[in-house]
Formats: sequence, C-alpha cells, structure tokens
Amino acid sequence: MLGKNLDITPTEALFLLVLHNSESLAGYEIVNRLQESLGEDWSPSTGATYKIIQSLVEKGLIEEKTEDDPNIRTTKDGIKDQRIKTYKLTSKGSSMVLKITSRMSRVLGFIESCCPDATDFKIVVKKC
Repeated sequence: MLGKNLDITPTEALFLLVLHNSESLAGYEIVNRLQESLGEDWSPSTGATYKIIQSLVEKGLIEEKTEDDPNIRTTKDGIKDQRIKTYKLTSKGSSMVLKITSRMSRVLGFIESCCPDATDFKIVVKKC
C-alpha cells in the first residue's frame, strides 16, 4: 500500500503512472514503458502483469477494451489472433494518479531534506 486510504500497491501505482497521459496501451506496452524508465532489471512476469491489470480493472481504475490488432499474430495453436486488449485510465484512475503524485511528492521532498548527501540527483516533481 502507498499509505493510509490508498488501496493500491506500489506496482499498481507504476502501471497507473504509465497510463497517465497515454492512449490505450496493451499490457506488454505498459511493461515496455516501465522497463524503458526503470531499466531492464526490473520487469514483472507476464502472469504478474495481468494480475496487476485485472486488479486495477476490478478497482475501477482502468478500463479494458478489445480492438483490432494492426499486427496480426498467430497463437501457439496456429490460430490467427486479430484482437488485442488495451487499457486506459478511468476518471477514478486519473484521480488516483493525482493522489499518488501528491503523496510521492511529499515523500521525495522529505527524503531530499533528510538525506541531502545520500542523493546525487535533484528531485523534480512536475504537476500532472
């Protein structure tokens, strides 16, 4: 949990932050964006990715949409898969992003004030 009254895990928060200011994204696109930002060493497994997505859908923070896939794939069974599930924030998800960024801004400010020698970077928090 990210603290009192935010029923969300840190990894779920990262998924929401990726979807903020994005068009609908497929699960693998969310993971790719996280890897680009956080590095290749951190990546949820495929199973974990879709459990996180399902949790966010159930909480009403993101919505799922099935649409035509421009890159038609063939499944392991040899079936052509022309549909893809994409995800985007709901208005409830957008509100959660604002709560997350506000809380994290306070936490990062606290870290910077308490441990100025422990960081070699300047923390910059932009309003969403």
